[in-house]
Amino acid sequence: MKRFMALFLVLVMLSLTACSGDSGQQTPPAGTGSDTDTTDTPDTPPADAEPEDVQGKLALAATLSNEELYERAKEEIASGAALNFYSTTSFAEKAADNFMAAYPELAGKVVYAEIDDGETYTILSNTIGSGVSDSADMALVQNGADLKTYLLDESLSYSYFPDAYKDVVAEEYRDPGVVVFINSLFIYNNTSGSINLTNVWQLTEAEWKDKVFFKDPTNETVNINFLIMLTSPQWVERMAAAYESYYGKAWESAGYENASYEWIARFLENVNYTFTSASKIATGVASGAGGNLGLFVFSKLRKVDEADRGNLTVVEFENKMEGFSGFMYSIYATVCSDTDCPYTCALFINYLLDESGFAGEKSWNSSQGYYSPNTSIEKPSDLEDEAYPYWSECLVVEDLDYIYDNYANVYEFIATRVGN
Repeated sequence: MKRFMALFLVLVMLSLTACSGDSGQQTPPAGTGSDTDTTDTPDTPPADAEPEDVQGKLALAATLSNEELYERAKEEIASGAALNFYSTTSFAEKAADNFMAAYPELAGKVVYAEIDDGETYTILSNTIGSGVSDSADMALVQNGADLKTYLLDESLSYSYFPDAYKDVVAEEYRDPGVVVFINSLFIYNNTSGSINLTNVWQLTEAEWKDKVFFKDPTNETVNINFLIMLTSPQWVERMAAAYESYYGKAWESAGYENASYEWIARFLENVNYTFTSASKIATGVASGAGGNLGLFVFSKLRKVDEADRGNLTVVEFENKMEGFSGFMYSIYATVCSDTDCPYTCALFINYLLDESGFAGEKSWNSSQGYYSPNTSIEKPSDLEDEAYPYWSECLVVEDLDYIYDNYANVYEFIATRVGN
């Protein structure tokens, strides 16, 4: 169920609250504060007392079994709580349905709303702590740098990662916790035969002008994050090696800081921005001219008519590309600081990380293009796809810390070259 009207009402209520000028704070009653009798020493809670704050409860939740979390989740629900969560990916709705089927005493108490990537942090930063009913308890979000900037650094939301999965999820994907990876790949229309693409520097040549379809990176955070990642030291080195392989000589500066900056500038000169979404690129390339190429979300192949699906070839499945075959970004789980059901949130995140949740019926794992950070989960053998470890070797993988530290330095370079 998509609760766009609920989100609209949330924002309206926030506006009314702001106009009223009422902070909602109460004046302490007489006899409190400095006038309080301090002759008695306050009782010290026992060391094993139940945490009272959300952050403390999440820390405890990380050590508990799913059975123990379920008992606490039932108590939260019995007290009137419900888990409202927002997501930028529609597969999360099915995940919620599967979760409630697995934990039937939570049935009807996990409520999903899909929100646009561009609105995510505006909505969350304005609603967390506002006191508005039915605001999010947790969210599945992309663009880790913005997650850090707008929510985590402001203590509006918290990271959570269960101890039980530390052996199967790499450390860099635990804080903030990643629940799914999504990739974008070079995919072309094969009706005119193979395009023989083997090196990313080919895409900077004049023959590719307006034949490469890519969503405007200034309007798509994961796309601009991918280009920013190319400027990181490890990718500069790989891009220089691919340049030397393709041109037969070492890269030399021609007014660019490094090989990656040159590739970005020349690639963007060739990009065709006709299509404004990954789904439209997928269907447009499939039904368009032979030889056209898209760099778009792999999972969007499910949007292509069956009659046109055979017109598309994933470059990585045909040739091992020098440089890279696309890029990969993360979907993070974050728990809102004002939730009244932190244990239910924790149980849901555990479920998403487990094979029972990630690989359930009509789950993320049943589609091409979605990958679990849990390395014990493999892709179904009937899909033309591979698990995360395979793609991590040939794709530009998002690093939120690098993007966070370098966004301002690279964004202007990219933005001034879009559409030129």
